[in-house]
Amino acid sequence: MTLEQFRKCDMVLVCGLPGSGKSYFARKYFAKSGRKRVNRKEITRTLYEMISFNSKWSEDKFDHVDENLVKHLEKKIIEHLFQLGEPLLIDNMSISTESREAYLTLAARNKKTISAIFVNTDLATCLKRNREREPHEVVPESIISNLVAKIQYPERKEGFKDVLIIDKFEDELK
Repeated sequence: MTLEQFRKCDMVLVCGLPGSGKSYFARKYFAKSGRKRVNRKEITRTLYEMISFNSKWSEDKFDHVDENLVKHLEKKIIEHLFQLGEPLLIDNMSISTESREAYLTLAARNKKTISAIFVNTDLATCLKRNREREPHEVVPESIISNLVAKIQYPERKEGFKDVLIIDKFEDELK
């Protein structure tokens, strides 16, 4: 399998459950590509720490009231990078058709191509990796377990140029 067709896209969405290895995959296969990375959790953390005088953020401090602001900031960052002609990698859960819709709309509105890579890691592995995270990064296990039932794998008919479902990372990916 080659990732070359994904590297040619304007936007690559790497999605999957918390602990699936999305960020690891993104770093391993795209970090040296010149692609700009956008991650909603990191925007959330930065926003929280900024408005709370640098108090450390953790998953349990997530406030749904701020979610609309975070999504707005993410959209503006993506639009800005599109205007600069930068290729993007979005590193977010995006496990449902509905959660991917905004990215597809942004890409279409800006006449950009978008592809999706779903890191399909089993629940037990996701939970194990989650437990090994820094304490402030740990997602409640009940949330991860509940998300499994909500998974809708990305499909080309959603508007993606290419879709790849990865059950495990292989060294032969290039």
